[in-house]
Amino acid sequence: MRSKALAVVIAAGVASSLMIVGYGLMVTWQAHEGSAPNRPGQQQVALNPFNVFDNDPMQFQAPLLEEAIPQQEVAQARGKSIAPRDCKVTGPYQHANLAVFLIHGKDTVNNQPMMTLQEGLEQGFASIPDPKTHHQLTIANRSNVPMFIQGGDIVKGGIQDRVLPYDLVVPPQSNQTTVAALCVEQHRSFPRAGEMGTSFQLSTEQLPGRKLRLAAHSQVQQDVWNSVQNLQANLTRNLGVPAPQTHSLQLTFESPKVQNAIQAYMDKLADAPQGQVDVIGFAVAVNGKVQTADMYASAAMFQKVWPKLIKANSVAAVAESLPGGAINPPSSNAVQTFLASAEQGQTFRRQGPGNTLSIRQETQQTVQYDTCNSARQNVVLHRAFLTK
Repeated sequence: MRSKALAVVIAAGVASSLMIVGYGLMVTWQAHEGSAPNRPGQQQVALNPFNVFDNDPMQFQAPLLEEAIPQQEVAQARGKSIAPRDCKVTGPYQHANLAVFLIHGKDTVNNQPMMTLQEGLEQGFASIPDPKTHHQLTIANRSNVPMFIQGGDIVKGGIQDRVLPYDLVVPPQSNQTTVAALCVEQHRSFPRAGEMGTSFQLSTEQLPGRKLRLAAHSQVQQDVWNSVQNLQANLTRNLGVPAPQTHSLQLTFESPKVQNAIQAYMDKLADAPQGQVDVIGFAVAVNGKVQTADMYASAAMFQKVWPKLIKANSVAAVAESLPGGAINPPSSNAVQTFLASAEQGQTFRRQGPGNTLSIRQETQQTVQYDTCNSARQNVVLHRAFLTK
């Protein structure tokens, strides 16, 4: 009996050693791959291979591959789209340190119906389980139309609120479309009172400001947490919001003090596109500097996402407010120049999950993300412009 027990102990030790060696080889391979020359025409982008939630074990994540596109082929890489030079910019519409410019242009999807993630969850067509230990979620779309997830959409519930960092087109009648996710709430690993810990129920908020959006695109968990903490610290400074009492970005949005602070922005700016049927996007300047812009394939798409986005930008403006009140905004010509300059950068493309093709153009000052529907001849559904 003693010899059998000894044999079991030895076998267990050998198995554990093999697992440790295997894990070490995997990490070594990852480091080697990250430093090895890229394949011709491809850039290897390692997006934080060890994303760790504070209650999660390490999760290995393979690097994403982007294919470089020569400048002369960029126009053919994406499907139908509206170039910034063919759009009209009006505004500014301003309150305090936040200025909004409307982008007018033609629809490119011929009124093709599309549902947002917020609509899908509210109407029961979408479901997102919380796997609790992974940095990827799966989403089901039980509707008969594509579902558009915009990078920066926050999902509330589960054991930690998450943000979906990238745009995603979820095909209709699909059950297992994978989406990347990052935590926007530290130190919670259990359901809130009255909420289900097994899934996410709502998506009513967007990441506020360019810094958080850039951090999410980098897909480095610590960068997202740091940016959330900085936003909360700025709100605490400007409003007295007790940020240390809540680590949830979602609950920060829901704070009565934040809601009261942004109300004046919403009252002045939320109706800016009203009655203008050709508005397909908008640009944002905070403290006199252009920070972001978003363009969509149709005015209908823009109208769906506008309430969530103007709210997020109002929160960012409150957090970044400076003494002295209103600041002179840039001109509409400056916004037009900003949009055009983003298209001059080096270009890469990546086939994502669902029906999503992503195209990134980046300069030293800006980055532009095009989200194309690969099921519809790569028509560009969304363009996001961010200053670095």
